[in-house]
Amino acid sequence: MTDSTRVSVISTAESALFKLRRANIPVYDCRKEGVNFSFGVKDKDLKKVFAIFSKPCYNIRTEKPSLKKRFFAAALLRIGLIVGAIVFTALAAIADGLVLDIRVSGSGSYLESEIISIVRSEGAEKFKPFSALRKSAATGRILSLPRVVFCNIEKRGAVLTVNVETQNEENASLKKTGLVADRAGKIARISVVCGTALVSEGDIVKAGDILIAPYSENADGERTDCAAVGFCYMEFSVIYEYFAEDDGEKSLKEAYAAALIEESEILSRSHEIKPTEGGVLIVIETEYLRKLSINI
Repeated sequence: MTDSTRVSVISTAESALFKLRRANIPVYDCRKEGVNFSFGVKDKDLKKVFAIFSKPCYNIRTEKPSLKKRFFAAALLRIGLIVGAIVFTALAAIADGLVLDIRVSGSGSYLESEIISIVRSEGAEKFKPFSALRKSAATGRILSLPRVVFCNIEKRGAVLTVNVETQNEENASLKKTGLVADRAGKIARISVVCGTALVSEGDIVKAGDILIAPYSENADGERTDCAAVGFCYMEFSVIYEYFAEDDGEKSLKEAYAAALIEESEILSRSHEIKPTEGGVLIVIETEYLRKLSINI
């Protein structure tokens, strides 16, 4: 039966059946399992059954809801999940695109009123999309404020966060120069927090080239001085020659150990043996990945 719920009570079968019969409640498929007596009862009589065995000693419980109840419960759950998912997705999409709050952080937070005034005048307002903000223009104007050396504007969830750092005794050591390549190589990755990247991934650079310049540019190409903040990964190769009496395993190990460069990640290594007077030259070519950073 689709409208029959299975119930279990701690009771003798005789006592339970007597109480149910006296209340004119029909039962089905009765079973005795130890101290438990279970039976089926129609959904319309379920409240009466629980009232009859309401004393704690009976420990009455529903063993298996009726098929009808399970069907409606599953349907309600599914509908609830679908509706909830639709509502959540809609709210998340709306919230993700809108700015619900504007916050200023960093040592320059004492300029909060001026900073918020700037970002608002450049299009950032509560309940407006983040895309409305003219980010480059706002950054340039904030960097032009007295003693401001760093500005980063980003949206975290629904909050527009403006991180501003100013020059003071605590950050007096902030470098005012750009990030410069200390050797020749290829740019593997570059990330700029503040300043302007002068190279891109895959570019070949030589020692002394500026990678991140200490200025920012707005949409009109106007430059504003700022601190260069960021990092870069460079790929470069080094050839190292090691003299040994022979090209045995011990000599190779010693050569490879001598060719290591500190604070660099090895990408690949290979060697070549060249005979020379009194022994051999072990020529080791190593490809490295090196991280360069400034003000981080």
